[in-house]
Amino acid sequence: MKLEGWDELDSDEQFFCWSCGKQLGTIDEVSQRICHECKQSMKASKEDKTFFCWACGKELLDMGEVAQGLCHNCKASIIRKIHIPKKKTVPSVVEK
Repeated sequence: MKLEGWDELDSDEQFFCWSCGKQLGTIDEVSQRICHECKQSMKASKEDKTFFCWACGKELLDMGEVAQGLCHNCKASIIRKIHIPKKKTVPSVVEK
């Protein structure tokens, strides 16, 4: 629900936070249906449980990625760099 201004709201209509039940006082709170305090606490709790790739900084979504500390793309890139095929050299014939 996107609100352009208070004029869209009925004067007797009240809105409440879906998380704590507190009455919402600003247009931003009403449009998001959550009070500023609950939004901040949810953001803080999410940051505690969020892990990031040490190579690129992308958020890790999968438990395998979290366990290794790498996203799948960075892991594949590192594996490609490690497994570079070596050029076959033809032994030179030494003439006497």
